[in-house]
Amino acid sequence: MINKILIAVDGSRHSLTGVEFGAEIAKGVGAEVMLYHVVKPYSLPDALKKFAKAEHLETFDPELLRKGAEYLLAGARGVAQKAGLKNVRIETDEGPIARSIIERAKSFKADLIVIGSRGMGDIEGMLRGGVSHRVETMAKCPVLVVK
Repeated sequence: MINKILIAVDGSRHSLTGVEFGAEIAKGVGAEVMLYHVVKPYSLPDALKKFAKAEHLETFDPELLRKGAEYLLAGARGVAQKAGLKNVRIETDEGPIARSIIERAKSFKADLIVIGSRGMGDIEGMLRGGVSHRVETMAKCPVLVVK
């Protein structure tokens, strides 16, 4: 039985399609939904931080990523509500993306993870395998990969 669904959201077209699919499944079975976004840690090497400080240059503000995540999740919540869901939890964390999704699904006791097949990944993702592939490989619950 599906009681809890974790839907990974990154703002890509495929992840928003995942929100639609996950919401329809949740509506059909009466499951609780969590929309979840992971902010990949952004850090400059210490040498670059020192250089930026010496040259009075602005460095990247990590709070900007968190605010962007909140905006992205609010939009995804709107998609889920449009599909008929009333109570949708949203959460964001910072860390390695695939591992964070797996850990949150475990602590949420998710019966299903829904994730887009192609996200907003980078070259690293193409070389190492995408986040959805790593989640499929590591998850202990079923994973629905949406195109």
